[in-house]
Amino acid sequence: MKSRHNRRIFRRDRRRRTTLLAVLAVIVAGCAQTVADWTPAATPHDIQVKWVTHEHSININSPASQLTNQEARSLDRFLSEIDLRPSDRLFVDVGPQSGDIVNDARINVINEKLDHFIPGANALAITGEKGSINRINLIVGRYVVLPPNCPDLSRPTATNPGNTPDSNFGCSTQRNLGLMLADPGDLLRGRTLGPANGEALSIGIRRYRAGKVISPETPTLAKIK
Repeated sequence: MKSRHNRRIFRRDRRRRTTLLAVLAVIVAGCAQTVADWTPAATPHDIQVKWVTHEHSININSPASQLTNQEARSLDRFLSEIDLRPSDRLFVDVGPQSGDIVNDARINVINEKLDHFIPGANALAITGEKGSINRINLIVGRYVVLPPNCPDLSRPTATNPGNTPDSNFGCSTQRNLGLMLADPGDLLRGRTLGPANGEALSIGIRRYRAGKVISPETPTLAKIK
């Protein structure tokens, strides 16, 4: 009798343990993050910079390389439509058959028009395939920025037991940076530094070596009268 009783208790305990393990497995499976929701890092929000060009053909038939009224109005309309910017790169395709004197005259005519939109703007002459004796081609090149689309809700935000970065994290920061850039080309290559006064910059080093460092003034609260 005692042996049968012990077997019944053992079977009952084993069933309880099996049931408990099954319940724990269901709970763990429900809390676990699925593979579809998990990525090793947040969605990248890179700022893309691309080079684009706008071209405009100009007929110049006079020996003096002057623009006709029609060509002048067409050029003004083109420059207004593309919203000429100080950071734009300007080129004039004068063609391979024009002489230096003719090229200089044509460039001067175009630069006079450009100066009305951007003071001091100068176009560089290039010898391409679209220019000819009676036609030149104005090329306006610029870098444009393509900021990320925000908000980025590509990943669910309600459940994140893995504590991974949210897909929208940092998206607005990158987008605002892209929209504030005056020249998107600065993201690809920094600008050339201007001249600096080396003698003035070395004064601080000489004072440090001579032990004559000028300490900043201690801020104090102004008295109220």
